[in-house]
Amino acid sequence: MIYEETYHYLLRNVSSTEFDTCLYSLLHSDWDGVIQSPLHMMASGVGTTEKYLKQIIKKFTSPQGCLQKVFVPVDQGGDVLYKFNLGPTSNLDFNSKTDRYCKKYRFFYSEAFKNLTIHAKRLLLMGAFRMSVTKSEEVLFDYSEIVPDSSSLFTRQRLLDAIDTVHKTLGNLVTISFASKAFSKKEAVVFTFNEGMLEQYMENRAERACLRRTIFNTGFLGHISDSVCMELERVGKYIFRSFLQDAKKSGISMDIQHELLKLARFVYTYSLKKLGLALPANKHLLAAPKQASAYLSTIIYNETLVQMAKYSHRAESIKSLLDRDHFHKSISEKALGREVNYLEVDQHIEPIRVKLKQADFIHNVLNNWCEEWLISRVKTVTEESEAEGIRKKTSDNKRTASEFITDLRNDTYDKLDKLMTLIRKFGNLAVPPSSQNSSLTKKKAIIQSYFAIGASRRALCIIFLTFTLNVFVQCVFPRPFLLMVLSFYKIIMRADQFSFFCPHRVLWIINAVCELQISICRL
Repeated sequence: MIYEETYHYLLRNVSSTEFDTCLYSLLHSDWDGVIQSPLHMMASGVGTTEKYLKQIIKKFTSPQGCLQKVFVPVDQGGDVLYKFNLGPTSNLDFNSKTDRYCKKYRFFYSEAFKNLTIHAKRLLLMGAFRMSVTKSEEVLFDYSEIVPDSSSLFTRQRLLDAIDTVHKTLGNLVTISFASKAFSKKEAVVFTFNEGMLEQYMENRAERACLRRTIFNTGFLGHISDSVCMELERVGKYIFRSFLQDAKKSGISMDIQHELLKLARFVYTYSLKKLGLALPANKHLLAAPKQASAYLSTIIYNETLVQMAKYSHRAESIKSLLDRDHFHKSISEKALGREVNYLEVDQHIEPIRVKLKQADFIHNVLNNWCEEWLISRVKTVTEESEAEGIRKKTSDNKRTASEFITDLRNDTYDKLDKLMTLIRKFGNLAVPPSSQNSSLTKKKAIIQSYFAIGASRRALCIIFLTFTLNVFVQCVFPRPFLLMVLSFYKIIMRADQFSFFCPHRVLWIINAVCELQISICRL
């Protein structure tokens, strides 16, 4: 998307080739805003030489008075790429309800558009931006909006020349004309785009190219279809958005938000690499997009558990350091060469508090995410099994929903046990043994309670249903009592994620028993 910040920058601060460079960057940037295109491809796409493109990049990466840098260098795996720094990224700052933007229409990337003068490009951008905002292919500007005064970028002659250039080059797509407003009689400029132009825009495929490249680099040479890529991207977007959801709600600092964004990128990329290594033995996933996304989601869950354990131990380590008051006083005195009071010590250890807050917050975000993922996965599997009788498949065998949940539970326990063992063996020795794995121990206890409650409810409901059926087969109680029984059953099952007897199924059984009771009475 071409956001307002980019829109205003393009209208005032760039040459014709720089204009095209910005548009190309927007089309080839990933979810973090990093332009995923080598220099030679970028130069070819913009329609210029590598030498001139380097000059543009040098300008964009340098401070320009009060304006922010357009490009920010980013190191990715030893390669220097550039992040497009104007406007929000799709993951961190974009708000679909409040942010205004222009779609990347196809004509922006045509040779005809690249050959336009800078004033013609600016004029078309103004019309296209308003078309996107109003969702109308006919838009109107007051003449004073385009030519506010004699010192503006547009003069009347420049406007006339730009309109003439647009008509000669792209007249088959848009018509620009002058009109007079019906009531105010003020002069206006009307843009009339071809019907259907609103839907003729380019989609950013940079993230998909990154996905395929990441998996290819693991050694998997097979083709990954767009349908599979879309499902994998959906999982990736969920990671980015869910990691940042709590941060945005709590109004936490941008440093922590950026750290979460980097962590989301690491988890997603690392999980794609593990998926690539697993694909040769699981080629059936290439023909089953939903199964492929579920497989990737499980890998992400396991890796997030690892990161949660790391941040938990980091928080405990920082806390143990923070609790050593005499240690901080001694360091402060050595640094300043004099005795210090506790207020000065408090100021000295403030950066440590910031680090603790960051580690603790990120640990809580990851912990909540893991719990929500586990509950959601169990609920999804159970509901699908109940509603459709679906059996979850692996590469070798079929498993019922109950077996799937049992395996998921055991895998989670094993993962947590291994992480606790690693922390005990290689963790920070300064952390007291009682605190080393306190967070992971608590998490395991919560998960055990969750599964135990589900199993207890399931057993209770089976016993309860058996009793109910026996009672009604013997025709002891009338139908109203049956409805009371059903109400009690619903109370039992209200919070149960593991039920194999859902309320609508019980109602069907009870109705069948009632019909049987009526038949027996007639006999």
